[in-house]
Amino acid sequence: MGSLEGGDFIMVNFYDLSSLGANATIGDFLALPNSAYPYFWAWIIGALWIILSLSLYFKEKETNGKGKILGAMAVSSLAMMILSLVGTILGIITQDIILYILVIGFVIIGIWFFKK
Repeated sequence: MGSLEGGDFIMVNFYDLSSLGANATIGDFLALPNSAYPYFWAWIIGALWIILSLSLYFKEKETNGKGKILGAMAVSSLAMMILSLVGTILGIITQDIILYILVIGFVIIGIWFFKK
């Protein structure tokens, strides 16, 4: 088996429930994955955005026979921006992640709005 040269080991500090105080709130529990990986909730919001976009697109395609992916992406972006703002208020999404989400969301909505 392989080993690290020189016998060096990488130590990673993972936070667990014992790192929370006695008066932990739901926001503290939800923010716990961010202590190990800061982009945890950004990936979750991105996955929700993809799922919602594709669901709206295929539902519209099934209903009308023709779907508009940019419209579905814009509606999903608006929903994810609202969800991420709530996450920022709860303290589970950091300021830099909310900035990326807002910029990407406004760009998609702007492209959709000015398309015609």
